[in-house]
This record gives sequence, C-alpha cells and structure tokens, in this order.
Amino acid sequence: MAPPPPPRRASEPEPSRGRPRPEPTREIVLVIDPVDITGRMARLALASDDRDLHHCTTGQDAMVLIHQLQPDVVVAALDVADLPGLRLLQAVRQRAPRAVLLAIAGTPTVEGAVQALRAGAVDYIGRPVSPGMLSEKVARALGDVRAARQLSQAQRDSRDRHGFSQLLSRSPRMLQVFDAITAVAPTDATVLIRGETGTGKELVARALHEHSPRSSHPLIGINCGAFTETLLESELFGHEKGSFTGAIGKRQGVFEMADRGSLFLDELGETSLSVQVNLLRVLEEMAFRRVGGTEMISVDVRIIAATNVHLEEAVRSGRFREDLFYRLNVYPITLPPLRERTEDIPLLMRHFLDDAAEEYEIPAPTVPPETAALILRYRWPGNVRQLRALCERWVIQCRGAELRPDLLPAEIIGRDVSTEAPGAVYIDDSIPLDQLMERVGDQVERAYLHRLLLRHRGHLQHTAAAAGTTRRTLYTRMKKLGLDAESYK
Repeated sequence: MAPPPPPRRASEPEPSRGRPRPEPTREIVLVIDPVDITGRMARLALASDDRDLHHCTTGQDAMVLIHQLQPDVVVAALDVADLPGLRLLQAVRQRAPRAVLLAIAGTPTVEGAVQALRAGAVDYIGRPVSPGMLSEKVARALGDVRAARQLSQAQRDSRDRHGFSQLLSRSPRMLQVFDAITAVAPTDATVLIRGETGTGKELVARALHEHSPRSSHPLIGINCGAFTETLLESELFGHEKGSFTGAIGKRQGVFEMADRGSLFLDELGETSLSVQVNLLRVLEEMAFRRVGGTEMISVDVRIIAATNVHLEEAVRSGRFREDLFYRLNVYPITLPPLRERTEDIPLLMRHFLDDAAEEYEIPAPTVPPETAALILRYRWPGNVRQLRALCERWVIQCRGAELRPDLLPAEIIGRDVSTEAPGAVYIDDSIPLDQLMERVGDQVERAYLHRLLLRHRGHLQHTAAAAGTTRRTLYTRMKKLGLDAESYK
C-alpha cells in the first residue's frame, strides 16, 4: 500500500496530474513452519498483488531470508527442529526488530502464550491453523505495520511544516479548515471557531492573525471562562482607579491592548448574560468605557471568538443572547475532533515527539507497530492537546528507547489496572505463579474477544462467526469476562 500523501497547505495547488506517482510499498510476509502444507495454505490465503509471501521450513533458512527481505510480518512455528520454541522467536526479534511477530503452537497452553508474548509475539495461534484464521491474523498484523509506516512517513513530513503555524494535517476536513483560514484571514470579518476542548482553536486564531494585514500588531487572547463576572469586565474593558475594591490604579483592558490588532475571546460561551450585553454593545460600536470611567474609548479590533459550547442550544435555553450569537457567527470555522481525523495522528505525533526531543535535548523514542496501532485505535477525548502532552511524557520516559505498549496509559491499551480490562495481557509479577496462570488465561481470552469486538464494532453475530462459536456462547463468555457489546458500537 502506498504511503499517504504529505500534508498540503491550503493555498498550495494540487499536484500535477502528469507527475509520476511513487511506486507502492510491497508488504513482505515470511512464514516459518516445518509443515509444507502451511506454506501452500498461506499462499492461497495471503495472495495479494501488493504482498510478497515467502515460506521456509528451518530456522537456518529463516535467518537468511530475514536478512535478505526484512519482512513486515513473520509467522513463526514453535516446533522448528533447529531453532525450537522461544529460541526462534528471540532470533527473529533480534534480526527483525520492526517486524510484527505471530507465533504458532502445536499444543497451545496459557503458559506458552505468556512466554510467546514476553518474547515479542503479538499473537499466539494454536494448530490446526485454518486459511481464514491465518488471513485474518496476518491482515491485522499488516495493519499494525502500516500504522508504524505512517508514523515514519510523518517524521519526514514534519521536518517541512505545512499549513498554518503548528496546524499540520492531511485530513480532508482539516484541509477545508485551512482553505477557510486562507479565505477569511485577509478580511476584518468576525470569526467564530467552534470545536471540542483541545482541538486547536487557539492555533487557528493565531493563524488567522498571522495571515492578516494586522499581523504586525498584537494578537491578545483572554479565556472568558477563567474570570468572575466583575473581573472579566475589568479584563475586557479596563478600569479606573478606585472603581472597585482592589482597583489601586488605572488599567487597560484587552480591547485597548489589541487596538489595530486582533482580539481572541476564548470560551465565550461561559460568559454571563450581563457581560454578553456589554460585549454586544462594544462589538457594534467598537467603543466602550472602562469600569468606573466616563470617557468613551474607541478601538479598531478584529474579533476572533471560540467556544466548545453548543451555542444554538445555549440560545434556546436562554444562557446565551441570540443577538450576540448572530453578531459573532459571521464566519464560522468548525474544528473536527481528533477521532474524526485519525489520518493526522501519525503526523501530529511525530511532530510533537520531535519538538519535545529538541526542547529537552533527548532523542525521540522509536514506535513499534503494535504501539502505533494502539495509538491509532484510541479515541483521544482530549484531542490534540492530550496527544501533545503524552508525546512530551514519552520523550522523557523513553529517552530514545522504544515506546513499548506497556508504557502507554491504561486507557489507550484498554486496560484498567484495577479490573484488568481488555486490550492487553497484563503480567502481574507480584502474585504466585499458580494464581498468575489462572488469571492470565482469562486475560488472553478477554484480549482476544476485545479485539474481535473492536473489529466488528460490537456486532455479536459477526463476532461469534469470527471466533468460530455461537452467539449464545459468545454472550455467555462476554458476560463472564465483563465485556459489553454496546461499548464497541
């Protein structure tokens, strides 16, 4: 599959139709299994125009092929005569550290699964292996490889920053935002930026200012939700000495500070109705009096407002003035949440990792495929701000080493430490071995069903078919393991 195109600045023209396209990257799968039928079955199950499949029956041949091919996915049987058991897994991991490793066991056991996972395998398959199962497991592994490849491509892309300020994207929805910024930035039109917390509303405001004729004058920002009503009016309009308790001197407000520049009013939906009345008057006349003052002060300010509140609903409920809403909503720009622009996660993550590495003078961590896949599947409720904060943590935590899945927060890997929720097998080395083996057995099953439910979006019939069981049996096992299909829809 070809890597995704680099991010485009909104004002850049589309690539020429005559420009040659890059050659697609072929995916390489290596199957190591002494059973010849596995190789024949793999060729039938995994045949693809963009995939190369190789099969060998000995560990010695496998080491030669790994050196030559650098495969993306390795399916390794644990009964290879010259490199039996974990020795084969360890040898593969040493020679192909970036490959996704799947293990096949003749007689699968919970202890064997734990050992295989510790040796670097991401999945543990018992014989007999059906073509459908093999195809599904390899397809999922290749998906993890593509996620890691996206991160690698994003590292190259982030060296040449496109977009506006730190707004990076290859998402069609964000490119529409870039186009909107390009269209409205040169004007003095009031802009209302809407979006969830952490989606980058302040960055859009900065981009609007930097690409406007006012860019040589200040951009002043204020979070309207951070002040009480009295203090907010003072922050907005300034005050005269003695106008209220604590007003020991005359003070300018942000409207005066932003004169001839831009004023960014963040979280405007949190203001009181009284403040909204005064704000509407100022927006209409571009003149005001300081708190406690009598002199009318005129300013020339471009207004950029932002909110994460659904203002139409606030208007209907009487919490926000309808006339102020229409005065602000001249040119709306809506930012999509990160979960709706997942193609941007690798690009943003690489950019944030490199920025933090440069700031702290620490090498950025490498990101293996299994970690990249978990990061891409997460819904990111805190959006870009949450991703940036975690990238900073990972740079400090890893110090140039690999960002292993166990270093991710519990909510990303899908594990609540207190309940050992699904998503990853958790090895608790503080309990006796017999208790661990009993506990891990449920964890392996829970992690397996968790993955299937994610893939089939909680559809029980499809999940049961993929698991090779009945819907009734699946429901019983899910109830025992604490899994709820509704949470996957």
